[in-house]
Amino acid sequence: MQAPAFVAVVGHNGAGKSTFFKVLTRTLPYQGEVLLNDQSLHHLSNPAATGLLSYLPQKNMVAFPVKVRDLVVMGLFRHKRFFEQYSAQDYETVQQLLNNLEIPHLLDREFTELSGGEQQMVWLAQLMLQDAAICLLDEPTQQLDIYHKKRVFNLLTDWTVQKNKLILCITHDLVNLHGHVGYILNLSKPEPQLEVLSAETIRENMLYLEEKPPVI
Repeated sequence: MQAPAFVAVVGHNGAGKSTFFKVLTRTLPYQGEVLLNDQSLHHLSNPAATGLLSYLPQKNMVAFPVKVRDLVVMGLFRHKRFFEQYSAQDYETVQQLLNNLEIPHLLDREFTELSGGEQQMVWLAQLMLQDAAICLLDEPTQQLDIYHKKRVFNLLTDWTVQKNKLILCITHDLVNLHGHVGYILNLSKPEPQLEVLSAETIRENMLYLEEKPPVI
């Protein structure tokens, strides 16, 4: 893996973007060879459980009442021993993270009472707290307003450098990618041309961390 890097995964509907992520998370059978950190994915039964990879799907559901602070702190569960309680310092870390995301007012709210955009920001906070080397995000800005779309992309691209992350982000939000440092992984087929040309236009305006795209 070459990191840090922000990779925008783009393409028309049905191009295989989410399928690609399902392969990386070992939730879909595949043929061929995929390497994560120079290890064959066939030899990694659960990359997420090892802390190598974290994944924020397009839709996440919570069917029980839970405070935002308690949902976000669960991002630390891989760093805990069995039955180990979350500490005051853990909750302080959650507070600082929500401050950075500009959503500290959600800390004591019930998650199920939040808007779709607010819930998405909370899931992003939990993902960041997991602190995995490789982060997969499927349409993280889909339900956000214009301000928070830009805010999320700024946070993700900054995060790659500050925390030495490899971030792969499925998105159709090509406009807000303009000016960011990273790569375009375009999975579109030759048709429709509009989608491909839009991605190429953004590619020309993006700065690159390296001459070659990152190796996962």
